[in-house]
Amino acid sequence: MENLIAFIGFGEAAFHIAKGLKIEGLSNIVAYDANQNDDKKGIIIKKRADEIDIILKESVIEACSNAKFIFSLTSAKVCYELASTIIPNLVSGQIYVDMNSASPQVKSDIGKIKHAEGVQICDAAIMGKVPGNGHKVPMILSGDGASAFCIKLIRYGMNMTDLNAPLGGASAIKMFRSVVMKGLPQLMIESMMAAEKYGVLDTLLESLNDSLKGSSIEQLAEQFIARTIVHAERRSSEMEDVILTLESLNIDASMSKSTKEKLEKIAKLHLIDKIGAAPSIDYKEAIQLLISNTETISHSY
Repeated sequence: MENLIAFIGFGEAAFHIAKGLKIEGLSNIVAYDANQNDDKKGIIIKKRADEIDIILKESVIEACSNAKFIFSLTSAKVCYELASTIIPNLVSGQIYVDMNSASPQVKSDIGKIKHAEGVQICDAAIMGKVPGNGHKVPMILSGDGASAFCIKLIRYGMNMTDLNAPLGGASAIKMFRSVVMKGLPQLMIESMMAAEKYGVLDTLLESLNDSLKGSSIEQLAEQFIARTIVHAERRSSEMEDVILTLESLNIDASMSKSTKEKLEKIAKLHLIDKIGAAPSIDYKEAIQLLISNTETISHSY
């Protein structure tokens, strides 16, 4: 292959990754961006390319034709459509690396696009901010193209972990991590606003610290999951007073309402009949128990 990497999409993330790789000594990089000839956006794209001496190809096909690795960095909205344009034209030995923040199902569907034998596809989930980290931003990889991508590019300082998982596995971790990382701050906001109105915010934090005791995620899971199954009905009732109190303070209680709803649905599964009031199962067994009742959960949801 004439070029090692072709960036399809040359926005901020692609620019910073390419810049870092160039500093590491990787020179055979090209790029193409659908907006590179736009009157406004094109000025920025061309300025970035000139700054780090990246050649902008005239078409997506031209950019990909001689590249070992094709990095797709556009958007989740168009990544499948783009992949369906590029992948059927690739030849054996080329590896398509989708770095967009798309769902694991979309990444899996990309893998099903008709392609020549020997073409590989990698799902690369970017797990941090690219500006400031550049090409060293943590990435997790899945798919049949992950190993070759990791082996070749890690020597240039890229921070990658190959999960040895099917396509979509990397994006699944990124998405489901967001459930906690984006949901937890909302729980904190709802709780802390109410505590501040009562003038007891500092005491609330002290109480939470006492309860959590610097626990790891695994320790919290052990503490919470099975006991939630056992006490779901009682805790759901307790949340009624929480919601009434929050609303009396003119505080949005949507997180608490959702908590109550979730607890009600778990209670309706009657899983306590299977594990008893003093469960000896660990959090993984508790999660499996919930999964095994997926059909019941989906109907009740």
